Amino acid sequence: MNITFDISVRYSENIYLKESKLCKHRLPVPKWIFNKYKNKLLRKNRKFSEHMLISSSEYLLHATYYEPYFLNWIGNNPYVITVHDMIYERLPEFFSKEQKDIIFEQKKQVITQADRVIAISQNTKQDIIDLLHISPEKIDVIYHGTNMQKPIQKKSAILPQRYILYVGTRYPYKNFDRFIKAFSLLSSKDKNLYVICTGSPFSMNEKNLFESLNISRKVMQIQASDELLYTLYNQAEAFVFPSLYEGFGIPILEAYACHCPVIISNTSCFPEIASDAAAYFNPYSEMEIADTIANVIYNQTLRAELIYKGSERLKLYSWEKAALQTKEVYQKVMNNKII
Repeated sequence: MNITFDISVRYSENIYLKESKLCKHRLPVPKWIFNKYKNKLLRKNRKFSEHMLISSSEYLLHATYYEPYFLNWIGNNPYVITVHDMIYERLPEFFSKEQKDIIFEQKKQVITQADRVIAISQNTKQDIIDLLHISPEKIDVIYHGTNMQKPIQKKSAILPQRYILYVGTRYPYKNFDRFIKAFSLLSSKDKNLYVICTGSPFSMNEKNLFESLNISRKVMQIQASDELLYTLYNQAEAFVFPSLYEGFGIPILEAYACHCPVIISNTSCFPEIASDAAAYFNPYSEMEIADTIANVIYNQTLRAELIYKGSERLKLYSWEKAALQTKEVYQKVMNNKII
């Protein structure tokens, strides 16, 4: 089956689309300009999407978010929706009532009316079934992959000799505060152990927390390129993912690719994705988080075993496999619809 793709994005700062032939209409915009005029450019992108939806010949739409605007323009053309997680529904206490109400209603409308639904883990699929009562036969599970690999030229950086790595955002459900409190328990006994966090600069509340725990000089923040991120994973004592809920958890695969042992929560999709290639803890227990980290980083045999198991586990996941499975989903829709 030959499939012709197009992406309805006009203005984007996404570096991965820069050379992509899948986005022939794209006009590259420097990141600082995109951020400055973000709302205006997003509105233009929306208008461009609407134009494509009403002016194209027959097509299948693959939606990747839940805003239902496209339902007004899609006509009788079928669509597939990818559902990344049900975080608003599973952990509502971390979001405002307005956020929850809007997102939930939009998701319910778009997911319910879709011809097929793609979930990024079995855990996410079960959440969709439980919360929206969608038929299991309508949902396909397609796992993510990772492009993380050893760079041709390794990025050097001045790093602590021994550190634990935290990757990503620090929204409340990511459980960063409990992780930091757990680290403080380790730090009180190991003066040479640090934490490196990628992502945005620390907030004043976070800095105050570090100060109250007497670990301000032991916690570092780095905004890392892909090349530097490889180095951060590769040289870390371990990667710790303390989140209360994830739809998949790509950083787990990134750590595997960089030969870094993985220490994660025993919640949501994590056991499904990592299986025995990780050490697990109860994310609500600071003491258990600290104990699990200590069991790994001070036991070189266990650490090496987790690195090996991670390398083996990574073989189950790839973007090529995800692409082929996505094509199969499109085929299922096309077999049931005349396009």
